[in-house]
Amino acid sequence: DPANYTLAPLGQYGNTGRMSLRGPGFNNTDISVIKDTKLKENVALQFRAEFFNLFNHTNFSAPNTDRASSAFGTIRGTAAPRQAQFALKLIF
Repeated sequence: DPANYTLAPLGQYGNTGRMSLRGPGFNNTDISVIKDTKLKENVALQFRAEFFNLFNHTNFSAPNTDRASSAFGTIRGTAAPRQAQFALKLIF
C-alpha cells in the first residue's frame, strides 16, 4: 500500500526501517568444467565450459520503489536466465 510510505518532514528521519521493501530470494547455481591437455612440452590446450544459473531457476527482479508510480511495490520482471559459455585457450 503506497499510503504506508510517506516522505518524512524536512530535517527529520522517517520511521521506516532500512530495506523494508525486500524482493523474493535469489536461487542460483553456477558450475565450471575445465580440461587441460598437453600438446607439447611447453604447449597446452585448455577447454572450459561455464554454466550460470545451471538449473534455470526463475529469479524475480526487485519490487518497484517509485512511490509516485501506480506499480509501486509490484514485481514486473525476472533476472538472470540460464547462460552457458565455452572457451578454448592455447597456453604457450
